[in-house]
Amino acid sequence: MVEYLQKNKLSKQAKAVLNAGRELWQAYFSETDVYTVREELKLNRPDVGWYQIRNALKKRNASSDAIPTDFTPFETVYKTLTEKLKPQVFELGFLRS
Repeated sequence: MVEYLQKNKLSKQAKAVLNAGRELWQAYFSETDVYTVREELKLNRPDVGWYQIRNALKKRNASSDAIPTDFTPFETVYKTLTEKLKPQVFELGFLRS
């Protein structure tokens, strides 16, 4: 993935999403989840993905045992990128109108 990203240019919106996601990734790895959450979301597996990380962070926020993670910056830049890409879905032929 690193090689792919080095060869291609990302838009400023895509870079913003990547950087905001990196902040969430760092927040996820800053603490260890309780056993029940690790088992429920299968966090001990090597193929943990965005779904599991996002839900683990939300469970931490709900438990108030950890420092709360703010999803607002990520959601804002993700929405901006979505709005940019939405018209291109039809223009590039991914979907037909």
